[in-house]
Amino acid sequence: MKEKIQKFREYLDYVERHYDNVQKAWKEVQDKCSDMRFIHDDYVFGCIDRHVKCHDLSKLSQEEFTQYRQFFYPTEGEVKDKELMNQGWQNHLLKNDHHWQTWTTKDYLSPYAQEIYLVENIIDWMAMGYEFGDTAKDYYEKNKESIKLPDWAIELMYKIFYRVYPRS
Repeated sequence: MKEKIQKFREYLDYVERHYDNVQKAWKEVQDKCSDMRFIHDDYVFGCIDRHVKCHDLSKLSQEEFTQYRQFFYPTEGEVKDKELMNQGWQNHLLKNDHHWQTWTTKDYLSPYAQEIYLVENIIDWMAMGYEFGDTAKDYYEKNKESIKLPDWAIELMYKIFYRVYPRS
């Protein structure tokens, strides 16, 4: 029992760090991309800001929390249940449009909505980079063969990368 409680705490600590890192990444993007349209357009900026404030809230839901904890923070002898994790991941994608796997499949999204989700996706990758010691640009470049983005999104993403990571 104590070990399971500890693993729940460890996973909850990770969720909190990720949330804090998303807030930090959004501030960094605002600072370094201050000349870009998504910062100056009140509607787009406001949407991104609202999304960032409730980023990944679904990770605390009954459809995701235990599934993620069990996979990433298993107790001794606990087998990582890939199917259970996949169910949690599918729920996460359903509830969080900032993942490219979600927003790129929604043909009905306006260009503004697509831009909002792309920027939030980049912020999410930046936050992961703070945790795991790389950058959003590194992550994209290592995985770009499997990440399906439209050309306009890749172009905008690299404009953001060049401002956030000017030396890379």
